[in-house]
Parts: sequence; C-alpha cells; structure tokens
Amino acid sequence: MVSAGAPSTLRPGGDLVSERDRAAIAEAVREAEAVTAGEIVVVIETDPCEAFDATVALIAAGVIAIFSAGPLSLTGMALHWIVFAQATVFACLAALAASSRVRHTLRIDRLPSAAAHEAALRSFEELKLHRTRERTAVLIHVAVADRHVEVIADEGVHESVAPESWREAVMDITSAAKDHRLVEGVVAAVRRCGQALAEVLPPEPGLGNELPDEPVVR
Repeated sequence: MVSAGAPSTLRPGGDLVSERDRAAIAEAVREAEAVTAGEIVVVIETDPCEAFDATVALIAAGVIAIFSAGPLSLTGMALHWIVFAQATVFACLAALAASSRVRHTLRIDRLPSAAAHEAALRSFEELKLHRTRERTAVLIHVAVADRHVEVIADEGVHESVAPESWREAVMDITSAAKDHRLVEGVVAAVRRCGQALAEVLPPEPGLGNELPDEPVVR
C-alpha cells in the first residue's frame, strides 16, 4: 500500500454529510468506477480518531493521585481529608482522560495526523479493501475532527499511478474544505482518482464493483 496525506482546515460539527451529500459521493464513485477496474471507497470520520490507551491514562491518574499525598500532608490536613483529596484528584484526571473531546482539544494523545493515519489503515482493513481480486482498491479517508485527509492505494495500483495523483486528490478536498465545501472536494477527489485509475486499469469483465459505492460516514 501507499498513502498520501495532509492536514487541512476541515471543521467538525453539525449535520456534516446529508443524505443528498451521500448520494452525490456515491454517484461520483459509480461514474469513476465505470471507466476502470479499480475500486474507490470513501470514509468520512466525524469524531476524533482514537489514539489513546485508556488503561495507561487510568494508571497515570492513579500514580498522580497517590503521590499527591506528600504535598497534601505538608498542609497539615487530616488523614481522611488527604484521602478525600486524593480520590478527587483521581476522579478528575480519569474523567479528563476519558473525554475524547478534551483529549482532542488539549492534544494529550498523539498528534492528530498520526491518529488519523492509523484510523485510515484500520478502515482499509476493516472494509476489506485489501481483498479485491487484483488488489486495486483506493481509500479516500477524511478525518474531519482531526483535520486530516489521506488517500491509500493498494499494491495493485500504487506502482502504476504517479504519487502526484493521490496528493492532488488530497488537495482537492483540503482546498474545498477551506471554503466549507467538503463534499464538493470529496467528489472532485473521487473523480481525480477515477481518472488516474482509468489510465492504467481499464475496465475488465468480472472486475470492479466489489466494494460499496456509498460513503462510510461515522
């Protein structure tokens, strides 16, 4: 597989992708795949891409709460109040770690681009893009909350298509997102990928349409 990605000015919130938008993307995918044996799948992540180990967070919160006993004892506080304060510290830190929104805002996990990249790879596997007969699938992954766009092409495609084609598809989305035209950018990216695939993978009987045309929005 090969991927091309870039941060963007994507903005989360609201009804990001309507039924009409989904239909427009699906139609663009159908039109693109009509001229190629390749497959195109669009995934739009509206929530932050999780890249944070909750177990580690809870352990860290517990350690901080335990060691807070030393500074608290210097205040002359009674033992039962120290225990209460420790429990309060732990509860607050655990709640902070459990909040995806807070984690994303404060960026206490890995960089959003790294989290989005891993989410794109998971999507590629979960949606079985690697199981097409000739390994000709292309994933367009849009992580809105993480403000990251990535295109991943399987091994049957990436050696034949210039990397610039994938980067230009990414730019189609990021440029449109700056003007709050996310779906238009996705449609443009689908068409660009379709054109790139058509040049190296013309339609073949029995190939194509192995994957759904409708975008995955979650």
